[in-house]
Amino acid sequence: MNVTVVHYTEKCDGCGECLQACEKGHEGLSNCRIFKVGNKFAYFSCMQCKKPQCASACPVFALYRKGDVVAFDRKQCVGCKNCIEACPWGVPRFNFNTGTIEKCDLCLERLERGESTLCVLACPKGALEIKELKAKE
Repeated sequence: MNVTVVHYTEKCDGCGECLQACEKGHEGLSNCRIFKVGNKFAYFSCMQCKKPQCASACPVFALYRKGDVVAFDRKQCVGCKNCIEACPWGVPRFNFNTGTIEKCDLCLERLERGESTLCVLACPKGALEIKELKAKE
């Protein structure tokens, strides 16, 4: 899967519907964030790194590359927090509701079923969109 979530700052009013949808779908912790920068809002989630330091730090392989996505298997996670320390972007966060970490995997299971991500579906302004990335030649 070679996709990303694109954020259109000119459409975003910072309402937080994307955050709430993500939180509901991921055991009470949102995997994306919205930051106010001046008079605009910036959407932030996992960078889906090509060489993810979070995955390299995981002793039980709960984080792994699946195509172009850094996938997460909550059943494998032991909650050691090594990935939190390893990620230079501060993406993985500990979920006290589950005792494991959470991170954006672009709702991979939903995408594989042909559905959209929770954040994109929830955005009332159309400020988020799933885009197919072109393969590098």
